[in-house]
Amino acid sequence: MVPLGAVLPPSITGDVVEVHARWTASHDRIVTEATVTTPDGPVVVSQLGGSVDGVAMRSMPGPPLIEAGMTVRLAVHEGRDLADRVHVAIDDVEILGGTRFVRTGPTKSGKSIYWESGCVFLVVDPAGTKAVPDATLGPAVDASIAVWNDDAAACSYIQVMQQAAPSGVLEVGNDGMNLLKFRDASWCRPAVNDDLPRCYPDAAAGITTAVFIDDAKSKRDGAILDADIEINGVDFAISVGGQSASLQACHAELQNTLTHEVGHLHGLEHTCRVATDPERVDNNGRAVPFCSDTTDPAILNATMYPFQECGETSKEVLSADDKNAICVIYPTADDPGTCAAPGSGKSGGGCCDAGGSPGAALVLAAATSLLLSRRRRGAIS
Repeated sequence: MVPLGAVLPPSITGDVVEVHARWTASHDRIVTEATVTTPDGPVVVSQLGGSVDGVAMRSMPGPPLIEAGMTVRLAVHEGRDLADRVHVAIDDVEILGGTRFVRTGPTKSGKSIYWESGCVFLVVDPAGTKAVPDATLGPAVDASIAVWNDDAAACSYIQVMQQAAPSGVLEVGNDGMNLLKFRDASWCRPAVNDDLPRCYPDAAAGITTAVFIDDAKSKRDGAILDADIEINGVDFAISVGGQSASLQACHAELQNTLTHEVGHLHGLEHTCRVATDPERVDNNGRAVPFCSDTTDPAILNATMYPFQECGETSKEVLSADDKNAICVIYPTADDPGTCAAPGSGKSGGGCCDAGGSPGAALVLAAATSLLLSRRRRGAIS
């Protein structure tokens, strides 16, 4: 930490990693405080304005409010409050760039989807897959979860945790249990009493389906109630370390596919669009490009890029934008302090109340997948 008593330069440049807005004790103004990482260490800066408890304050004219994920150059000065505490005040903001990511949604009122709890519980179907023995499947699943938990641990509270599977045959659906299901016999969600089988594109190595609240009148608008991940063992050879019992020619490395799908579990969308996708904007309000039209390495090299090659492993690690996305969506400062498994009887937001009725809210499902290209990266198969 840069000592506040040190001589402060008239401007600082760095990445905004954490932001928190608050009312002053007198309740006459809102102040936004942020941590900016600089080459000399982190600096906590303060800016007039922000949004708290559904109320916002802005000065007009005035510099833009800084947000987590931005790269900024700030004109600053030191000042003291009436209690003689030193603050680093922002005079002007120049946005140099920032984290680029896309969130799933929006709801009808424009809200991106999110988890309410500090943790998300995932059940791995004990049936596993015929392609990979349980002894190697388990560590690959663990590694896919750990990369999201560990890489963002310094600036995010959200954690994906595994939950013991209940007895019986497990199937995906809006049941409050977030299930990881491997499909070796049919790349379809099976039929139920009043609906036919729902089959997925054969080019999709994995698919994640989320159920969430879509009600502008609800304070929980956008809250995820249930999310399931399905892995395609019909059209691809699910493999770990290049090894698979499947006879399919194209190997889909489980850790590569699943790390991408766990990103969807968090509420992240693809970094670019295919022809059938609707128009979207990223976190900075920029239009999300078609995958075929972009050469931006930040898009092409992200874990949330929607294509992978046979045998690819590059998505087993997160890009800076993937990691920063979790820190922006689920920052440490906003930790709800809840984490309990479904059915525990404890409050847990999204993971613990997922089985409950959303009341008057509409519940919609969003499905998003990872396509596996048998040709060059970026080709749509």
